[in-house]
Amino acid sequence: MLVACEKDVVDEATSNVVREANALLQVTTRGTNDATVSYPVQVYVFQGDDCKAVQTIGDEGQTLNIPLVEGTYSVYAIAGASATDYTLPTKDNATATTALTLKEGRTLTDLMAASATATLVDGGTNTVTLGMTRKTMLIQDVTIKKIPTAATAVSVTIAPLWQALTVSGAFANAGQSQTIALTKQADNRTWKLPSPFGEGSGVRLLPPSSQPASVSVNITSGGATKTYTYSCSDQLEAAYKINIDGTYTEAVGVNLTGTITGATWLGERTISFEFDENGSSTSGNNDNSDNIPSVGDTYQGCYVLAVDDADDYAELTLLSPTELTGIEYTTDMQAHIEAALATVTDGDISGWEVPTTAEAHLMYNAREAIGNLTANSYLYHNGTGYRAFAPSAEAFSPISSLKASTVLRPVATVSITKD
Repeated sequence: MLVACEKDVVDEATSNVVREANALLQVTTRGTNDATVSYPVQVYVFQGDDCKAVQTIGDEGQTLNIPLVEGTYSVYAIAGASATDYTLPTKDNATATTALTLKEGRTLTDLMAASATATLVDGGTNTVTLGMTRKTMLIQDVTIKKIPTAATAVSVTIAPLWQALTVSGAFANAGQSQTIALTKQADNRTWKLPSPFGEGSGVRLLPPSSQPASVSVNITSGGATKTYTYSCSDQLEAAYKINIDGTYTEAVGVNLTGTITGATWLGERTISFEFDENGSSTSGNNDNSDNIPSVGDTYQGCYVLAVDDADDYAELTLLSPTELTGIEYTTDMQAHIEAALATVTDGDISGWEVPTTAEAHLMYNAREAIGNLTANSYLYHNGTGYRAFAPSAEAFSPISSLKASTVLRPVATVSITKD
C-alpha cells in the first residue's frame, strides 16, 4: 500500500497555492481473452500531459492506492515490463508516447497494455480495473526440413515489425526486422528453433508495422546466403501463436506451411507459404532500382504524406481518400472509431488509423496539394486523447472541443520493397 501524498503547485498572480491530495485512485488488473496477466505491471497516471504518478503492481493480489488531487486522469498500464529487461520511463520524463526500450542483451517479454480514464472528486475513491490486452505474437516453433547437408547456417527473418511499445500501449519504431537463427538437428537435414526456446516457449515479437508482412528463409552454404521470401496473404497479428514448418526442394526452393494457433490467445488461423527459386536472392548481389513513390504522389489511390527510405524498402505514410463522417462522440470513443476504420477499403491496404499530431501537421502542410480536404475540422490523436484541427487555418491550430461535424480521414503505413 502506498501512503505518500501527491501535491500540486499552482502559480497564481499573487501567491503559490499548494493543493494536497484529496481523492484516491485504486488500480487493479485483469486479463482479457482468458489471458493471464504478465507481472510486474507498470502503471502511469497522467493529468493532461503531466505524469502525476508511476507505480508498479507486483502480483495478482495487489491493488494500488494512489492519492491524487481531484480531477480527470488518464491511466496507462504496461504488463510484463520489468526494470531488469527494459529501460522504464520515470515520473520526471514519462509522456504517453515515451517508448519502453529493451536493454542490451534482453529479449522481448509477454507485453500487455491497457488504458482508462478516471475522474476523481474531493474525498472520493475511484477504482479502475484495467483489462490487459496482449501486444506480442509468439513464434512458437520453426522447423525447416531437407536442407542440403552442405548448409552451414539457416535462419528465418520476419519483417517489417514494430520495435517498441509506448507508455500509452501504442506501437513505436516501425520497419524493423527480426532474424531467428535455427539449429541443425542430428539428421543433418533438419533445422529447428533452438533450445531454450523449443516446444512450449518461443520467441516473442511485436506485430508487423505494416501488412502484408514477409517471412524469409535464409540458407548459407559455401559462404553465400540465399534468401527465399514470402509475402503473407494473411495478417500476422498480436496475441497469436505462430508455427512455421518448411521443406526445402532443390527443384523449387522451399515450400513452407504455417499454422497460427490461438490456444488461450486469440483464436486459430492457418496460413500457407510457398518459396521457390524465382523468389530467392543472394546476399550482396541484389540489383535494386528505386520504384518508390515520392511525397505528393498517389499510391493505390491514396495520397503519400511521408516516405521513410531504407536500403531495400521504404515505409510510406498514406492518407486515405475516404472521409468518415457521423463519428459519435461517446464515452467509448475507441471502439466507435475502430468500427469506423474497419469500413475503409482503399487499395489493398490495411491497418488504417487515426492521424497522430505529426501526421495532422503533414495533412495541414499538404492541404493544397491534397486538394480534397472538404471539412472544417479533422480528427487526430495527440497521444492522450482525441482532438480536431482546422486545415483552413493560416497555421496549424488545434481545436479544444470536438464538434459533431469533425471528420476522420484515416492514415496507414505500408512497407514496399525496391525492384
